[in-house]
Amino acid sequence: MLYDYRYETLRKLLLNIRLQARLTQIELAEKLGRGQSFVSKVESGEQYLDVLEFVFWCEACGASPASVITEV
Repeated sequence: MLYDYRYETLRKLLLNIRLQARLTQIELAEKLGRGQSFVSKVESGEQYLDVLEFVFWCEACGASPASVITEV
């Protein structure tokens, strides 16, 4: 399930919004109050995001959660 094509799409979108925000994994992790490994694991598919973590990730990168979901 973690490797369903929709999760892959979501992971790519999360990576892209982080890069567009010009944030490193470390910088995003600090904004989220998490470790860098959390960001790495989400982007590589080793870690799920719950709904609120998804919203916080988007907001930290200046992206609209609704827009990202629409793309998925």
